Amino acid sequence: MAEQQKSSKTYLWCDTCRRSYRHEEIENGACPVCGHPTREVGKFSAILRGLMANELATSPIVTKHRQLVKLIWTQNGMGEQYYRVIAPDMTYNKFEARVTEILCRGAEEGWVKFNIPPAPRDDESAYKLDLIDEDRFVTELQALAGPDTAEQDKN
Repeated sequence: MAEQQKSSKTYLWCDTCRRSYRHEEIENGACPVCGHPTREVGKFSAILRGLMANELATSPIVTKHRQLVKLIWTQNGMGEQYYRVIAPDMTYNKFEARVTEILCRGAEEGWVKFNIPPAPRDDESAYKLDLIDEDRFVTELQALAGPDTAEQDKN
């Protein structure tokens, strides 16, 4: 009962997305949009932060772009397959968000390329991920999985 009262007086805030969420909207303290940790804030603070964040918010196009990147690399169950093989010590949602960030950074740095058709298509195979530097991707996934994984590969 005390926990329910507490959750009705507070919200969870994501500093990355600059959004507040009700406690029941969050799983394991991770933001449902970006996967980063959230922190508890009071109701009034959540309202003020939300109003202020509207001016500072990430563009909706950036959010949609990340969603498209995620849809491309997870299509045909690839996200689940990577998750099972790597077996990181994190939830699938957090893993998905972290790999999406890695791939966005890889695209920025030039070792990942996304092929997107000029107009929307029903054929999902038109949306592709090309790993220009596969070794770099493997290194990034090993770092995500933890130092034990990289050590096992050296032996």
